[in-house]
Amino acid sequence: MNAKKLPMPLLASALGTLFVLNLALTLLSVAFYGLDTPLSHSLAGAAALFFVLFIISERYHPEPLLPRHLRSSLLLQISLWTRIFVTAVTYATWFMLAVAMYQLYGLGVPGIILSFVALLLIMLPGKALSEKLGRRMTSARTLLWGFMIVAGGLEGMAMTPSFWPVLLPGLLLTGFGAGMVRQAAAAERDLLTGAEYHYAILLGGWVRVSSTIVILALLILLLRNNPGQQGIENGFALLAALALAGVVTALMVPAKAKQNNVTARQSDNGRFRHQE
Repeated sequence: MNAKKLPMPLLASALGTLFVLNLALTLLSVAFYGLDTPLSHSLAGAAALFFVLFIISERYHPEPLLPRHLRSSLLLQISLWTRIFVTAVTYATWFMLAVAMYQLYGLGVPGIILSFVALLLIMLPGKALSEKLGRRMTSARTLLWGFMIVAGGLEGMAMTPSFWPVLLPGLLLTGFGAGMVRQAAAAERDLLTGAEYHYAILLGGWVRVSSTIVILALLILLLRNNPGQQGIENGFALLAALALAGVVTALMVPAKAKQNNVTARQSDNGRFRHQE
């Protein structure tokens, strides 16, 4: 069975998307117009309504977003949660880096683009190391170390982002660790089989986009409520906390799955066969 042949349930995905959009718009409305405004109240009410409808749909509709027989799959849950935390240490980090470069260092668009290129280049050796370590240890262990490195880098950037001798080492650690977690997360997902694998692919993109929207809206709220360096410090600290949540997620991988991980990598030259 090909993952592309599995359609996204229309009602459940629509309700989930509307909830995410209204939640993000609520955060943005609070950021720009304040909490006690009719617009913020309306958007928050809409978000709550769509959330309740989504929960009801998942409970009673014959075609839920996540099939009921897969809801007890810890490995699938870990795969989807990992997508959220990987988003925080990649896309959201690029956003915070752009804000820091513009507000604290006065860089324009060319300078910000160069900082993005530098971060991408730093991610490459992290990805390469993750691939190499994947032949000797489990992807869960690699994911754990990657998130720990990212958390340390982001926490360093949160301490004094306006002081480049502190920002630069933090940026190096963050980029290197982000490269590790992106590669390890993909390897961990590839260990899933059958329906778990297909739904990890099917829902993974939706989870990544939704989490990106919500995390960026939350960062904008922090930056608006804490202008200047304080907001940037809070933003990096939030991303560091999400990276630590990724560490906890990596620690939750069952020991049996870790053993299967090693066995799979030692057989068939590391090529995986997904059961239908």
